[in-house]
Amino acid sequence: MNSHPRGRFVRALPFIAIGLLGVLVAGVLFVVFSAATPRDAAAEMSAAGIQVVIFNPTATPATAAQPVVVIHPPTQAQPTAVPTTIPTAIPTAVPTSVPTAVPTAIPTAVPTAVPTRVPTRAAPKPTSTVVVIAAAAQATAPATQVKPAVTDFDTSLQAAEAKIAPLPALECPNPQGQIVTNTIKSKIAALPITVHVYLPPCYNGREFSYPTLYLIHGTAYEQGGWIANGLPRVADIQMSLGTLPPFIIVMPGADMRAGSASVYSWTNWGEQSYEGFFLNELVPFIEDKYSTWESKEGRAIGGISRGGYWSIEIGFANADKFSTVGGHSPSIGQMLVNMPANFEMIDTAKSVGLLHTQRIWLDAGDADWARFDAKSLAEDLDNEGVRYSLDIGRGGHEDSYWASRLPEYLKFYSSNWPRTARAKQALGAARP
Repeated sequence: MNSHPRGRFVRALPFIAIGLLGVLVAGVLFVVFSAATPRDAAAEMSAAGIQVVIFNPTATPATAAQPVVVIHPPTQAQPTAVPTTIPTAIPTAVPTSVPTAVPTAIPTAVPTAVPTRVPTRAAPKPTSTVVVIAAAAQATAPATQVKPAVTDFDTSLQAAEAKIAPLPALECPNPQGQIVTNTIKSKIAALPITVHVYLPPCYNGREFSYPTLYLIHGTAYEQGGWIANGLPRVADIQMSLGTLPPFIIVMPGADMRAGSASVYSWTNWGEQSYEGFFLNELVPFIEDKYSTWESKEGRAIGGISRGGYWSIEIGFANADKFSTVGGHSPSIGQMLVNMPANFEMIDTAKSVGLLHTQRIWLDAGDADWARFDAKSLAEDLDNEGVRYSLDIGRGGHEDSYWASRLPEYLKFYSSNWPRTARAKQALGAARP
């Protein structure tokens, strides 16, 4: 019978084989297409300039030439590519630029600028000593420190006092100098004249006598010009230390308020001039009231500007009465009134021969118009063979210059006087 089961199986074998073959082919095709898909995507991303790294622990790390996209397998994630590029870039850029720029710029600019400006701002008027002190004080101060403003006069006076180191004061009832104010009702001057008298530390008129320095101010003051310049303080310190001998300083005023009637301003010599007031009223008043030497050796005279004219005129015309003469920025030529065209200051001397017995000092600042007057007089003295000292300092025709030279002035005038007060021979003749 044709329907036997074995016959049917045999007839079905070809169809079974064809089905199995089809399944096998389908499986192969599936595997091939699944493997090709990532490779094609990687090729497209690479063509676009993006480096594709399929994670593989044994693969070579990516370079920094392209941006990196890491595709991690689903089972592990170890980003070996990132640490390779980042640490290399940051440390190299930062340390190289920052430390080199900062230290080089700051030290070079700051120290060079500050010391250069300080000496220029220092007071240009006084002597070089003042400039050095001012420069040292500015250089040692912190850059942010703000110092109170001082005037040229304050700076000059501080410099003058800085030349002297303070020591213990003298032991006596009055260890400091005293300023006594007097008024002389003059018959020659147009107005009463105020006279300031400086008495030295430990002044004792009953037992001792003292040499006397007469100092005349300029036209900027009617009285008290030398006091305004700081003379009492400088004299106090130097006399207390013993660097100056004790002596009396007389500072007469003027009558400038009288205008054209002023003998200080509008006369030049003679009995009815400021010279007449000085010799016939002032000196007798001082020597009667205070304990002075009353001799040529015990008198010195000096003045500033117009006062310098009067000190030289009075000193030269009365060389038998004054041993020492000083003219500080003396106005003895350009600013004189009612004088002959060919006038020379040396013509005021009654005896040129007596000028050889005097000590003469002339000075002015290098920016002072009066320096030409001082040099002109120096030439005349040279021509007569008269010895003198001429000094051109630093400064103009102003208080700051004269204040800066106070220690030198006082030393010059008193250099021939004894270091201690001279005891009186007769106590009965003592004055208070």
